[in-house]
Amino acid sequence: MLMGDSVLFGWSTKRVLALAIGFSAGFLLLGIEVAPYDVPRPDFAVASIVLLVGAATAVGCAHLLAILRSSLAERQRELSELSTRLMSVQEEERRRLARELHDEFGQTLTAVNANLWLIERQAPADAEALRHRTTETRRLVARTLGAMRELSQLLRPSVLDTLGLMPSLDALVSAFREHHQIATSLTGDGLPERLPAEMETALYRIAQEALTNVARHARAARVRVALTAMGGELRLEIEDDGVGLAAHNGGTPPTGTGLVGIRERVRALGGQLLLHGERGVRLEVRVPLPGGR
Repeated sequence: MLMGDSVLFGWSTKRVLALAIGFSAGFLLLGIEVAPYDVPRPDFAVASIVLLVGAATAVGCAHLLAILRSSLAERQRELSELSTRLMSVQEEERRRLARELHDEFGQTLTAVNANLWLIERQAPADAEALRHRTTETRRLVARTLGAMRELSQLLRPSVLDTLGLMPSLDALVSAFREHHQIATSLTGDGLPERLPAEMETALYRIAQEALTNVARHARAARVRVALTAMGGELRLEIEDDGVGLAAHNGGTPPTGTGLVGIRERVRALGGQLLLHGERGVRLEVRVPLPGGR
């Protein structure tokens, strides 16, 4: 019984020790009263020794399990910190790439575009072919500039650093609506003017990943994004009217890398992730506000 309590039920060392002492003391007291009349002393002594050895073994097992549980908890904490650090490094790399794309390629292509425009304006009247070529070149450069801006926005939206979370989500929702032709709305209520940079980045990436999942899997016609501050916590809800979660993985909980990334970001913020997906999907993220605002 002692071994089963310590191994199968995961009792603490103190609890198993108290039970072992009580059980052994009760057995010895009862044996002292009964043994002189009904039980031979050698048999009683052997039984007492076996009981004491079993009790000591149970306490040792409980202590070992406590050490293993503590080690496992420490390992999980280290993995969580590593995941948070990796996401931080990833965001810093994205910020650097976005800055370089904007500063280097953007300025260079803008200058090339301006020069081609001057060539087009100053070309002789009989150089129609040259004018056509320069016009086409300007069109290609303009397309390159647009692709570069989209890539820069994908890597690290500059508005997230300058204006904050809500304007960034508004730009994200607008681009999603235009690109995928899905009716998408965004609402916000009770939000502070700015949040910590790590929280703004994490919530933006969560919304970005959730909308990407909607575009890939949901076959939805409408998406609702809501960001609300209430009761000392921030709630981000993303809901669609698509096929839901039951249509994937044979009805089992989804385990894609996108959802894993969302879970890790929520865990890094000390928050909670809730998923509802019978008709459509509603993803709800709850994270504590700094200072309980």
